[in-house]
Amino acid sequence: MVILHLNVIIIFLILEVKLMINRFLPKNPTQVSILSGPFQGAKMYLNLNTSKRKIFGLYEYVLNDWILKKIINKQFVLDIGANTGYDTYGFAHLLIKNGATNPFVLSFEPDDYIELSTPKDWSTYKKCKIELIKKYVGAISNEQTITIDDAFSKYAPYLNGNGIIKMDIEGGEIEALKGASNTLNNSNLDWLIEIHGKHLIPEVAKFFVDRSRPFLIKELQPLPIIGHENRQIFTTWLVTI
Repeated sequence: MVILHLNVIIIFLILEVKLMINRFLPKNPTQVSILSGPFQGAKMYLNLNTSKRKIFGLYEYVLNDWILKKIINKQFVLDIGANTGYDTYGFAHLLIKNGATNPFVLSFEPDDYIELSTPKDWSTYKKCKIELIKKYVGAISNEQTITIDDAFSKYAPYLNGNGIIKMDIEGGEIEALKGASNTLNNSNLDWLIEIHGKHLIPEVAKFFVDRSRPFLIKELQPLPIIGHENRQIFTTWLVTI
């Protein structure tokens, strides 16, 4: 019982410290350097209140080793569902750092995020070509949506060789993969797909099983002391191996 009470007190104190820190952090995005994790050293434009795990390399930490292993010898990255640009600029940083010949990041995000658009022209990324596409990614191409296959055709000069396709589109995974029938056959590409909900795991996996492409399903576990990431739906990741 005493041990239980001590644990409760420790958790309470940690929460109080977090609340205290949040009161003094800027409420608007600011330029920051990532302090740890696979994107260590990358310059980003983030809200410190909501990005502490990202800054300390703890955000989606289960992917850290995979990212560092797979980015080696890659020339480009597609960031599908770029949101505030954490992966866009993290991968751009790694491509430059690893000496990619013609580093290229193609990001898709239909919503406006100042955190995504602001760093694009910073001098730190002048060695990496970065394109921001304000569209959804889906099964067909139209004014609002583009397929992965059509994106590869449109940007073919920049998408030669080895690359990574990262996808985080909150339940739209199946439609996006339907529009990638040709791209899925390209063995030079590694995939990192965030899957929203247990029910979608077998459907997403089938695209890779049908092509005899080996993969792992990774699940996020709570970290000691700081606990779970705040997620509204059960989340896993499919990563090719």
